[in-house]
Amino acid sequence: SMDFPRFLVAILLPQSPDTVVREGDPVTLECSGSGSATRPMSWYKLPMEKGASMQLVVYSAAGSKADIEKEFRNRFQSNGTRNNRLSVKIDHALLNDSGTYFCAEQDPQ
Repeated sequence: SMDFPRFLVAILLPQSPDTVVREGDPVTLECSGSGSATRPMSWYKLPMEKGASMQLVVYSAAGSKADIEKEFRNRFQSNGTRNNRLSVKIDHALLNDSGTYFCAEQDPQ
């Protein structure tokens, strides 16, 4: 039972272009917030497996440090929201990191 932030509205944000990564390569996912105000931002992962559900990877409260979910913590790093951007770094990509990653921000309304 994961403790997802319950967003009434999550805005999908511009993010890094699609990337093909070899196993063992480093990866950085970059995402920029939409407005001037810093809002809580998150990265989600949709794994490749059929019927898989979205997983929260990292959540960063407005302008603050990143909270990386337990199963990603050993290999994923993030400095949290900086200048309205939230990036996540994987030092060595593994096959099970494959998937679609989405960045979202919480609508303050």
